[in-house]
Amino acid sequence: MDRCGVKRFVEIGPGKVLCGLVKRIVKGSDTEQVDSVDTLAKLTI
Repeated sequence: MDRCGVKRFVEIGPGKVLCGLVKRIVKGSDTEQVDSVDTLAKLTI
């Protein structure tokens, strides 16, 4: 995905493991974590 220009990632579910991995692998990436309806409503696309 990085080679295709994707820089924004959204992790859906409990925890932030994938967000942490993406930040280490894809430098300059923007990650967001959604674990409830409330955080989904606050997500800006």
